[in-house]
Amino acid sequence: MNETTTVLDRLVKLYPQAKKTTLREMVSSKRVKLNGELVKSLKQEVGASDTFEVTDSAAAPSKPTVMANGLRLVHMDSTVLIVDKPTGLLTSTDSQEKRPTVVKILNNYFQQVNSKNQIHLIHRLDRDASGLLVLARTSEAYKALKEQFYEHTITRRYDVLVHGIPAKKQGRLENLLVEDEQTGVMRVVTDMKVGKLAILDYVTVQVNEAKKVGHLQCTLYTGRKHQIRVQMKTMGHAVLADRIYGVEEEEPGRLALHASHLTFKHPGTHREVSFDSQMPGGFAHVMHGKGS
Repeated sequence: MNETTTVLDRLVKLYPQAKKTTLREMVSSKRVKLNGELVKSLKQEVGASDTFEVTDSAAAPSKPTVMANGLRLVHMDSTVLIVDKPTGLLTSTDSQEKRPTVVKILNNYFQQVNSKNQIHLIHRLDRDASGLLVLARTSEAYKALKEQFYEHTITRRYDVLVHGIPAKKQGRLENLLVEDEQTGVMRVVTDMKVGKLAILDYVTVQVNEAKKVGHLQCTLYTGRKHQIRVQMKTMGHAVLADRIYGVEEEEPGRLALHASHLTFKHPGTHREVSFDSQMPGGFAHVMHGKGS
């Protein structure tokens, strides 16, 4: 005799640490199939001979939602949000800030649906940078993601255009950084009692010899303020259009720093998920254009 269970029973076996709200979200986001058909309820019966499958949340993302100020909602479930921040938009500041921020936009959007909805900020991007940010929707998810950041188990990769072409195609940069209390500008120091360790790996993926510009991909292992910008400047290759640590030139018309990749363990499903954001077209134009 075939043993019959429910969709909920199957999901609990697959994700024993996930909450019921997370499992319900899997169904509502059309990730669960039974015999090739989308599951509509956790109560649906599943026979021993039935084919039961769950697709990865990042494998088939829904079409991004464009929100206020060009902020793009890339992924949403019951525990995390992934957004693609445009250049010029602040991530978050203090409660007195009147300018739009990522956190304000998301709070306004989700609290219109339910006033109890909360958004928890995990990390930041510079105002003039663009790219992917992960935010938590529950205090449990916040703690889990913060722990991954603290333990450096989250992969964060950036596309960066720099002045000049590094002598070594790839390498690791380790510096001690400290922030000027009056200006907020970061600088490199040698005193371990004062500076905080900043570590990144870089690899040169493309060069424009005529313009003397390099396209680098940087992987962060720490999350210091302005880290990539300061470390690139210290290496002798300031980021293009960096008005603080370099020169504010025309190309590409904005800071050439884009957070293009995130990989982390999903706090709800406990499975590794990845998200990617295409490098801005203006960056490609700089790399493929001819020198003056």
